[in-house]
Amino acid sequence: MAAQLKYLSDRALAHLRGEIRNNAARYQTDGFRDLADDPGWDVGLGIEYDDERLARLDMSTPRMIAPIDLANSKIVGKSLDRLTPTLANEERIWVRLSHVEAFDYARARWLIPANDGDLPDLIEKHFFASTQTGIRDDHALSRLWWNYEVAKTCAPDNIDSALELILKTADIRSNFVERIWMTSRRSIASAVLKAMQSDPWITDVEQNFREFMKSVNKLGGGIVFEALTESEIDAFVQECASHARQ
Repeated sequence: MAAQLKYLSDRALAHLRGEIRNNAARYQTDGFRDLADDPGWDVGLGIEYDDERLARLDMSTPRMIAPIDLANSKIVGKSLDRLTPTLANEERIWVRLSHVEAFDYARARWLIPANDGDLPDLIEKHFFASTQTGIRDDHALSRLWWNYEVAKTCAPDNIDSALELILKTADIRSNFVERIWMTSRRSIASAVLKAMQSDPWITDVEQNFREFMKSVNKLGGGIVFEALTESEIDAFVQECASHARQ
């Protein structure tokens, strides 16, 4: 079902951020749904999202979190598929979602269990997103959207498989998604994903992937990948894998 995507006004966002400690009880209990229709909280973005799909976020917290993040990345990516990367860098959208529509998920994923002393920092990190890095890596919802967006950009014909590779471990995610220079360059990113699929050694253990990425960085310095053919980029990535094994 389609619903209007909302965001907070600048004033509402500033006030909410300034009241984190005073609102600690709200974050631990019923949240902020009573404020959802206030003028500063109810600014329409002009695009729709699938609210029923978003409501299906898995709120369980197993010891191995990667499978849950994988499923939830698909839910958020597909639910908010009308967002553009430019809009996805707007903090006010994500703050509204984490405080209203997806509050129960954000609380379950990041605040339960949490010591009272840790609560303010956890709220600031996972319910707000004042920097691009925070949006990409830390916010409860936006990090899931970016997982899916990177997979879709790098492997549009096989998003699920790409997403599984990217989220295989937290270390792989950090070395792949957090390297904006690479994930924003579809040609080399796609070639890296193909190598990860075809060569099990690369993702067999985290240290292998670290060495592989170090080789990509070291050997790729100064190369204009956009000027290379697909086969030339694939050959370069294979060379990086061989170099990493040594």
